[in-house]
Amino acid sequence: MSNKIPSLLEQHLGLPEEASLTILTNTLGASSNWLVLRFLYSILQSGRGADAGVSEKEASPGVVFLSFMRDLAFWREGASRLGLDLDSLSRAGKFSFVDGLTGLLSGGQGSESTADRGRVLKSGKLDDMRRGIEAAITDVRSGPKVLIVDQLDELLAIFGEEDVTGLALEGMLLSLRERVHATVLTFSVDDPLLRSQGTSLERSHAALVLAQAHAADVILSLRMLDTGVAKDVSGVVRVTERDRAEASAEYLYHVGADGNAKVFERGT
Repeated sequence: MSNKIPSLLEQHLGLPEEASLTILTNTLGASSNWLVLRFLYSILQSGRGADAGVSEKEASPGVVFLSFMRDLAFWREGASRLGLDLDSLSRAGKFSFVDGLTGLLSGGQGSESTADRGRVLKSGKLDDMRRGIEAAITDVRSGPKVLIVDQLDELLAIFGEEDVTGLALEGMLLSLRERVHATVLTFSVDDPLLRSQGTSLERSHAALVLAQAHAADVILSLRMLDTGVAKDVSGVVRVTERDRAEASAEYLYHVGADGNAKVFERGT
């Protein structure tokens, strides 16, 4: 595999197994953006992963990428640093982007699709969102389809419990997971969001994240160093597999200003 994928994480960043759920968690100061980009690169550029449960005829997977935190321009720039052309992949039917950030506060209806922004969700109603995402899934014409949802928990903060509940989001996720080969979700897991639970938003956020974590097959958790900031270390990545406790591991990582990422064991 390309040296753009850290070797210690290589087995976790290929095409996931069929019907699997992978969770990427982040905290303030330990963003998961670099990990999401390498998931995209590994799946779209490098073909199928080991033991992914697909035939050789399905060796060219596609990605449906929904982000509630960043627009397509951000991800396009990050992917280009890895040599990944998202526009070309989109035209080839291997990639579809859904913008869950810029359109939801406009008060519009349904969704719209543009070449420079991808599909833009415009309605805060979950049924409308689901239909927009399903349309994006249909846009991908390549092999097994992987759904990546970046910061689904942001919906709770944007709309509040009166419009969007954690249980309703879980129901939408289950419906979408039935339409794709595998699913990858990212969440914020800062302590104030999970432990204090003093408000209904904090309780809903904690319930959503914990429910998905319990259902996950693999969790990659990012956090800052317990001892603070270091010049050559950005943070810690912990890998947990539900059915392989012996495979759990913890590494250090460093993301440079140019976007290059290194993952290494402590003491090396």
